[in-house]
Amino acid sequence: MSRHRIANTVGLVLATLVCWLYGLHLYRAANRPLYSDVKLPSIEPVSPHSTEHTMDPVLSDSNDGILTFVHASDLHISKYVATGGLVHFQHFLHTAVPLVSPRLVVVTGDLTDGKDKQKLISQQQLDEWQAYKRALSQTDYVQRFNGTFYRDQRGNHDCFNVFSQASSENYFGMYSAVGDSSGYMLRIDEPFGTYSFVASDGCPRHGFARPLNFFGYLDARDMQLLESRLEEARGSSHVFMLNHYPVSTMVYGKYRKEFGELVRQVSVFLCGHLHELVGGIGAQLQAYKAREGYWELEIGDMKEHAVYRVYAVDHDIVSFVDVRLPLPQIPMPNPELLDVRVEAPVPHPPVVLVTNPKDARYLLPKHEPLERIRESTFIRMLVWTDQPVASVQVLIDGQVHPHPAVFRGTERQVGSSANETVKTPLWVAPWDPELYNDGNVHELQVVATDAAGKTTTSRTPFVIGQTLVPLQNDARGGWIMQQSFSSMFQTSACVSYILMTLCLLVVPRVYFATLPNFSSWLSERSVLHHKDMAYIRHLYTLCCNADSVVAKVKLGLAMLAARAKFLVWTQFTAQVYLASVPWLFWPGYFFAMGMCILPLFTGRLIPSAQGSDAVGSVYAYGIYISHEWSPLLDSWTYALASIVSLAVLLVYLPVAVASPSMFYAPRAKRPWYRTVTVRVLVVLFVLVYLGAPTLMTAYTYGWVSIVFGYGRGWLFIVSCLALYVVDWRMPVSLSNTTAA
Repeated sequence: MSRHRIANTVGLVLATLVCWLYGLHLYRAANRPLYSDVKLPSIEPVSPHSTEHTMDPVLSDSNDGILTFVHASDLHISKYVATGGLVHFQHFLHTAVPLVSPRLVVVTGDLTDGKDKQKLISQQQLDEWQAYKRALSQTDYVQRFNGTFYRDQRGNHDCFNVFSQASSENYFGMYSAVGDSSGYMLRIDEPFGTYSFVASDGCPRHGFARPLNFFGYLDARDMQLLESRLEEARGSSHVFMLNHYPVSTMVYGKYRKEFGELVRQVSVFLCGHLHELVGGIGAQLQAYKAREGYWELEIGDMKEHAVYRVYAVDHDIVSFVDVRLPLPQIPMPNPELLDVRVEAPVPHPPVVLVTNPKDARYLLPKHEPLERIRESTFIRMLVWTDQPVASVQVLIDGQVHPHPAVFRGTERQVGSSANETVKTPLWVAPWDPELYNDGNVHELQVVATDAAGKTTTSRTPFVIGQTLVPLQNDARGGWIMQQSFSSMFQTSACVSYILMTLCLLVVPRVYFATLPNFSSWLSERSVLHHKDMAYIRHLYTLCCNADSVVAKVKLGLAMLAARAKFLVWTQFTAQVYLASVPWLFWPGYFFAMGMCILPLFTGRLIPSAQGSDAVGSVYAYGIYISHEWSPLLDSWTYALASIVSLAVLLVYLPVAVASPSMFYAPRAKRPWYRTVTVRVLVVLFVLVYLGAPTLMTAYTYGWVSIVFGYGRGWLFIVSCLALYVVDWRMPVSLSNTTAA
């Protein structure tokens, strides 16, 4: 090997290592806000709350010991959409809330839609926020119970195109019920217990315009605030944590403790954001986090599905039921758009929530006194109706319960006004839990009918003990909730990038440089490929003519193994051949290294910001804007898309530019990978996977994102040029191309 080739090879390896080391430096810098070693502003420590409580531990026919609250999310009030949104929210306020009359209502973000008429550009719409404020002002919910009845928080749509919490575009601070964008800590003291609600704001510190705003994170400062609030909540009977984003779509930093350690004192994590996804894969976005001991319960959206969830904490046992507004009764579409006024509630079917025995799929062994179920003397259920109750029937395992249900409900005055009451429509029926203490799963069925004939049937699987019944919802959202997309995307991007760089570029180039005579090696490889192909055809003939099934199977497996070997070696030959084509290899190497050290693109990421604050650079590791990093997971998804695109091209172009006779014996028929169909599919892949996102990026963040789009716009343009030359302008391969 000549000194020139040695120098080139060493330079290539050193350049790759230098780029990777600088990429590691960028990664550490981008993640520094998550694990800041800088001294943060101190927060005055708060002593854990401690109050004496009295409550009969036996689940009897008493109507005390019950706390109820309602959870809704993703309102998406829009000035351009005439269905759902504000219409559903208004009927939620005027139908669902008065029906249940809970102690608390929480809404976990995406209060407004924040998009333009084409639903492409995101911007905070003042009209939408004013409509939200106006809807609340038509009720007394914000003032009820001394301001502790209604709580809201931001979602990603509420911080679209908002530079900071102090920005004038942050309408949440002016038009929401809470006003504090950082979340809240609400403690409800009852005679029977203390219940804390801790809301964290997972929105990025800088609210980028969509689509760079799907994932959330809490940096070290946010974690310091969360840790302080959870410390204040210590000693509560239950702690409920609220965030717009599910845990799987968040990146959690660290102040003194990891998120996994902090959340051990949480009973239920309430969130929204994912709506119900599509195709049923998000129909039940719920998961039990066994290591930490809490349930994460995502709720469907109010926007389209009109879903809300009613919780009841009965003697410190947490139960809930999902309810949909009676959509057929709601007038649609809404001709008034943002000026909807509801004159009267719509008829609502009964809402039934069984609190004892609890649904065995949602037990909280680390937080609930589950022995109270075994020691209970009454079945307990809450039945909310807008008409007098006609009947409540109880069945266990399909058999009518011998004891009829009787009403033991109450309406408790909490505030000074006449309407500041909490309804506890408790129905009870005597039972002996020992009759069902056999380790099996039983079903409790409750059928409630009101005077208008509206009926609701509730089915509750239960066991006497602390064994959770599997939810079996992996295909309907459980798997999604159990994942850490932060680890998944980062690992996938890093592994795929390293494999692409080494296997498709660096190793073939180094191997090419070590060859004393590249042409001779190419000829030898061509002969071996022809022999391998002939052997595969021979195996195929033997397999077709074999008499026994066993012989066919053996020959088929041998043929598959030979085919796999042939494909691996032909691809390696093609990659080495690519290393000999400078005008293809070096652009590919540049893009591979550029993804590691350069921004994927630069653009006006926050158009509402002033001057240079609007411009940011999207690296694989995060977003650099206004002289600081935002470790947003969205950037990793962009990087992964660019890596996959480049990898596909680096696999296809070498075999496309090489002569087919290098791999196959000369024949009239073209190989499959050079057919028009395959070439068109590759072009479509580039147009759909690179072209469409590039145009969307340019439309959203300005055409500067193409000019400085090293990992997106440039990659798309160069890919189109390369495919045009190789597939449509080059009828003969570059078999005579000289080595670099």
